[in-house]
Amino acid sequence: GATDIVYSGASFFQAASHSRISSAADLKGFEAVRMVRDLARRQNSAALAQLAARMASAGHSGAADPFEKIKGLIADMIEKLESKAAADATKKSYCDKELKESTEKKAEKTSEVEKLTTRIEQRAAKSTELKDEVQELQGQLAKLMSTQAEMDKMRSTDKEVYTTEKADMELGLSGV
Repeated sequence: GATDIVYSGASFFQAASHSRISSAADLKGFEAVRMVRDLARRQNSAALAQLAARMASAGHSGAADPFEKIKGLIADMIEKLESKAAADATKKSYCDKELKESTEKKAEKTSEVEKLTTRIEQRAAKSTELKDEVQELQGQLAKLMSTQAEMDKMRSTDKEVYTTEKADMELGLSGV
């Protein structure tokens, strides 16, 4: 076999470790754990860091094939990530649907507000027009009433003149 090589190093996830590598399989396992730890550090992923710790523990467990356990851990992690991605996609599609509906409702309401605003403006203009017309008609009515009053006064005066002169005219007609 290979000679015993001792690796030691400190990382964020591991204060200090001494791994005894006695075979090519141990070396591959160590390299796999190191790659996952480095990836976890670059990605700032707690889930990957946890996977690296589980992989390291599986490598030290003394099982016949530690890679079988590591493969299972990776498969579990992938399954969790896929289910989370599916849940996120479902949430996103729900949000997209709701956003689309809200945008449509907003457009409908905006259109309705514009129609009502136009209708209000038209009716306000019509109201102003009718008020002006009423004012003009009231002026004409006042003028008519004034003219009617003058005519009534003239008739009254004419009637008084007729009444006083009627007797004289009848005398003059009967005397002829």
